[in-house]
Amino acid sequence: MKKRVISGAVIAIVLIAVWTQIFNPIFDIFFGILAAAACYEITKAVGLKNKEMQAVAIIFSGVLAVGVIYASKFPISLLCIIYVIFLVIMTVIHNSEVTFEQVAATVYASFIIPIAFSFAGLIADLYKAYDFIDKRECVFFIWFAIAGSLFTDVFAQLTGMAFGKHKMTPVLSPKKTWEGSIGGVLCALILNLLWLFIFIKFFADKPFAIPVWFYILMSPIISVISMFGDLMASFIKRNYGIKDYSNLIPGHGGIMDRFDSVILVMPAFYVMMSIYGLVVS
Repeated sequence: MKKRVISGAVIAIVLIAVWTQIFNPIFDIFFGILAAAACYEITKAVGLKNKEMQAVAIIFSGVLAVGVIYASKFPISLLCIIYVIFLVIMTVIHNSEVTFEQVAATVYASFIIPIAFSFAGLIADLYKAYDFIDKRECVFFIWFAIAGSLFTDVFAQLTGMAFGKHKMTPVLSPKKTWEGSIGGVLCALILNLLWLFIFIKFFADKPFAIPVWFYILMSPIISVISMFGDLMASFIKRNYGIKDYSNLIPGHGGIMDRFDSVILVMPAFYVMMSIYGLVVS
């Protein structure tokens, strides 16, 4: 538990430091590094032994996560085509040592994961798409999406340990309970709203364009979506009989163990904000 608390504090410090660089390329590169690390963990978890395929997948996932954000300046489509051709050729050449499941997991790890992480940068740029949104509100968007999913994960575990009785998904994630999940959603809502009022009062130059009721509505939606991201990552772990993706973060496991809940939240949040923007524009 001590290791977990210390590691959690370090993660929080790193995320806050990165959060302050939201309009700096450092922010985008950070999520590129997360995508590359996640790709490494997943390809290792599924037992991909071809080092060339794994190395290229890891590099591609990091580049893709950043490249999507700068798609107008970066030949991302051409890069994706070249990468797909590479995967096909490597699969055919090494068909005796590469399984279909491993190839599918590699595609998931090197395409879906980095694209999901890239939405952090796209959310940060929403002020460019909608005149009624300013930069400071985009800064809050990132906190709301990432911290909301992490709050849900942490407090679902804590409330589940204290009050959990009814298993939610006994096969995929035996420790998850309905009581813990509800507690995670409620705690995330309270903390998100608390930070919303603090941010508006002390950091915002003017009232937010997005009304408070919209954040109240989105918080539980984000929490539920984050749980599905968590369960999706758990599905791979249970299927391959592993407890954690890696031991990179003491007490937490790997990047995927800690940030799995963010994978679906980023694109979902972007879509919800885009829909809101289209409705009110």
